[in-house]
Amino acid sequence: MNVFDKRFSVLLEQEITPAPPAEPAAPAEAPMVSTVNDVQDNPMIRFQREQGTHMSNSLQEWIGRLDEFNQFLNGLDDNSLQSQLNNAPCDTLFNDVSKSETKKISRIAQDVSGLIESLKGYLLSREEK
Repeated sequence: MNVFDKRFSVLLEQEITPAPPAEPAAPAEAPMVSTVNDVQDNPMIRFQREQGTHMSNSLQEWIGRLDEFNQFLNGLDDNSLQSQLNNAPCDTLFNDVSKSETKKISRIAQDVSGLIESLKGYLLSREEK
């Protein structure tokens, strides 16, 4: 017989009475917390915010200028470079330029559009912080 045999037998033979179900606890009221702003304004954080705002404004200005340039290159109005070249009469300087440079102008306009979208993404990510 094992030394532990007797002790485990006693434990195994005992009847286990289930514990009475616990009464649901009443919902506790959340303690009222008041926020006290007793921390002085940090000049470094203020400087970083001002600098971030300035940079965001500059980025928005760049996006606007690039968009204007993109409209000049490949816009739908009659004043855009592509429209003027495509509507040029035959045997003119503009017609010659149109024949050789239309694809290049479209490619540049597409690259500028991609850059604009990338810059907008940076602005959006900055606003989320």
